Amino acid sequence: MIEYRPIAEDEFEQFWALDSYAFARQYHRGRYTPEVIAQLRGLFVDGHHVAQLQIMPFAMQAGAGTLPVGAIGSVATWPQYRRRGYAEQLLRAACAELREHGAVLALLHPFHHAFYHRLGWALAGERRLVKLTPQHLQAFTPVPGHYIPAGTEQIAELDVIYRGALRGRYGPLVREPTWWRIDVLQTWSGEPYHAFIWRDEQGRGRSYLIYRIERSTNRASLVCRDIVALDPVARAQLFVFIARHADQIDEAVIPTPIDAPLNALLPEPASVTVVPLFMQRALDVSRLLTLYPFAPATGRLTLQIADDWIADNTGRYQLEWDNGQISVTRLDPGEADLACTSATLSQLLSRYLTSRAAAAFGLLAVTERRALGLLEQALAGLPPFCGDYW
Repeated sequence: MIEYRPIAEDEFEQFWALDSYAFARQYHRGRYTPEVIAQLRGLFVDGHHVAQLQIMPFAMQAGAGTLPVGAIGSVATWPQYRRRGYAEQLLRAACAELREHGAVLALLHPFHHAFYHRLGWALAGERRLVKLTPQHLQAFTPVPGHYIPAGTEQIAELDVIYRGALRGRYGPLVREPTWWRIDVLQTWSGEPYHAFIWRDEQGRGRSYLIYRIERSTNRASLVCRDIVALDPVARAQLFVFIARHADQIDEAVIPTPIDAPLNALLPEPASVTVVPLFMQRALDVSRLLTLYPFAPATGRLTLQIADDWIADNTGRYQLEWDNGQISVTRLDPGEADLACTSATLSQLLSRYLTSRAAAAFGLLAVTERRALGLLEQALAGLPPFCGDYW
């Protein structure tokens, strides 16, 4: 008998043993409060603990609004039970649970992109990691203001800056105070990050930096977990702060949205690496389209969605906008203006793909060019970004 169910508190050692076996990097044990243990799920075969994961409910920013999502983490299977389809059964049960509780997307950071791609997950976007030296930042000049150390007492101030700076993006998690305290201001091992807020002359917090300093035998790096600013002046003050570490570090590693032109601000280009964001999967296409905060548009189109993993998503949908308000209707089978998989739909909604790029690369079939333009208008906005990992 195969059973999917919560892992009880007195079964936590089973979860911890598999998590320790499967992952080189773990959360510290102190993170697993009763509330977190309640999010753990296991797959049991004839009473034997075979596989496990964690499900975490979040609100995720999506343009001008938010979406209810479920983040999935710590997916692992004991080696003697691998290659038998148990991981897929575990994920299918978790997605059904998340959908039942209202989530429209499942998010995860994959151990193997191809495995999840086969199950309908799709890359939500990309970000940049910029590696630069303190000398790159010497041209930035300080202005009146001051830096204050930030900790749990400054979470509300940090959150105001975070939400303001990332307004309009798709992908930032809505960070509850517990997430700030345990997952943003602390490393996975439970050690506190260094964190500073820059306040202007009026005492207003306008930017912040959360980082650690990593040292190896011959190199020291200032690695940013978050670097967030409300405006160019406030951003420059973070660069001034990093430059003041010139005698302490060899380089700084800065994460940025894919469209942030950091090299345009520097006297010479820094090294840039493009890295993937999370993967996401549509759980309930009809509800996802209804809740999604589209940009202002007026018009109507029909969209055919294919999904061979969650069959209920497959169908023909009519999307009608009236002054930015959308009405979604599920139609009987027939011709559609546009057609794609649920995976491609999720990438259109994240704005990783534009409608025209999806069409040009064969990911979106188009029978009505007018509908393509309307969808492009309704999905206008900034590229995705997320600074969180789970």
